[in-house]
Amino acid sequence: MMTSSSNKTPSNNALRQQIEKWKFSIAQSPVVWLIGGLLAVRLLFILFSPVDLIADESYYWDWSRRLDYGYYSKPPMIAWVNWLSTSLLGNNEFAVRLPAALLGTFGLVFVYQLGARMFSHRVGLVSMILLALTPGQTALSFLMTIDAPFLFFWAGALYGFWMLTSTEQAGWKWPVFTAVMIGLGILSKQTMLGFFPLAGLFLLITPERRAMWGSARVWLTALASLAFLTPVILWNMQHDWITLEHTASHFSENSTTWMTQFARFGEFFLGQLGVVNPVLWFAIAFTLIAAVRQFPKLTAAERYLLCFSGVPLVAIFALSATRRLEPNWPAACYPAGVILTTAVFFGRSTLTNVFRKRDVIFARSWKTGLVCTLLTYAAITIVPNSPLAGSPVDITCRLRGWKQLAHEFDELTKNEPALKRSKNPLIISTAGRDITSALAFYLPKNPLIPHWSQDDAGVLCQYDLWDKPNLKARTDAIVITQVDPKLPNSLNNSFSIWTSLGTIEVELGGGRKREYEVYRTSHAPLPESTRVENVAAKPQTKVVQ
Repeated sequence: MMTSSSNKTPSNNALRQQIEKWKFSIAQSPVVWLIGGLLAVRLLFILFSPVDLIADESYYWDWSRRLDYGYYSKPPMIAWVNWLSTSLLGNNEFAVRLPAALLGTFGLVFVYQLGARMFSHRVGLVSMILLALTPGQTALSFLMTIDAPFLFFWAGALYGFWMLTSTEQAGWKWPVFTAVMIGLGILSKQTMLGFFPLAGLFLLITPERRAMWGSARVWLTALASLAFLTPVILWNMQHDWITLEHTASHFSENSTTWMTQFARFGEFFLGQLGVVNPVLWFAIAFTLIAAVRQFPKLTAAERYLLCFSGVPLVAIFALSATRRLEPNWPAACYPAGVILTTAVFFGRSTLTNVFRKRDVIFARSWKTGLVCTLLTYAAITIVPNSPLAGSPVDITCRLRGWKQLAHEFDELTKNEPALKRSKNPLIISTAGRDITSALAFYLPKNPLIPHWSQDDAGVLCQYDLWDKPNLKARTDAIVITQVDPKLPNSLNNSFSIWTSLGTIEVELGGGRKREYEVYRTSHAPLPESTRVENVAAKPQTKVVQ
């Protein structure tokens, strides 16, 4: 017994020493402290933020109440994540936005790891900081949109595929990791499918990696990640391939004049300066141009980063001249671009003559990024209560007024028999998906609100795919519409009485406002003239300041 005990002691001591070593290593790691501090700031900002959910956030949250394998315009990940968070924490703004902060912040760890593996610990650390100090990354770690999970998995796949193709180990750790990252990214946003051609291009243009085109590990990784598409494909087969049709509409022919194309290109370009920060964006651009010019001498790491930054960035900018694109489209291009640019800043890249004074450009990049990030937070917290509210510089208009709309709607209708009489009162919206989802989120008890589009409009949003209530079985309802509405005939003909309860105006400042009309509807044997298009008398308008 004594011998057995003494034999275990060295092993226990070794384990204890290893744990203490890990604790010390973690405690001394600047990455851990930076990530922890950044996450704390972002969580506190979400907790005390004065703004509402934007319409996309409440829309995706509404998806989470009807879990499925696919949705009208996007894969299901955003709904699944929302369901998990709100199931644990309830239906509130913090619960909705918490995953955005977690995913956006921890995704930076992959950026650090990739930069450190390719060049040095310093390059990885500074790349992580520079990317964190961009208004785009700040916003996408605050707003729970599809980009939050997508960019997390994109960064993970970027790191995983590099490790898969650069390690000589024959194990399956990196193939499995990469397949999971790509697969979950595909379930987050269709853009993740772009990873495949970019990865293939890298293998093609890098002589020492070209043989991996025949690698079973690479092909099995690709096939395993594509298997994650199975539920999305099955769902689309049952819904006439509506997601594919919606995605294709972004690339359909859109003939415009050259003046319009130039204006769109300029608008998109200026948007990118705001998403990144002007100094860092031009630093990335000059680095990528230098990489193309000096392509023959690029290392495998530099070619990898060029493939995943410069190539898609050029394609997206070319597309921006033909149609209006959202500023977040190139978001996945910037992690690789920032790492390559940081390597140039610290002389770890083979690229030469990129900047005359790289120390000065680096200092200006992070300082400008810090200022832009602070201004982003200030714009969200200060501008709504300042004379700038509603002005062209007010970026918060999309984040304001929804809670107030729900409050005024509730005040206007809470004494209506149509709502008091039933445990499941029927509220109908014809005012678009934004208003529908905002009311569903901010009204007490989070009612399920069906949306009616025009009868000949086709499928415009997820609400058009969900089953609508049987109006013949309902005696009355409350309907919210745009001002002076043209109601869908299928809805208008379902009720014989339409009584206006009033108009709600939500003032956003600077003369900008949202206006809606609210009606009580019921079944009664009254003449056709009582329907909504002929209602003349309306109660006093309610104005929300």
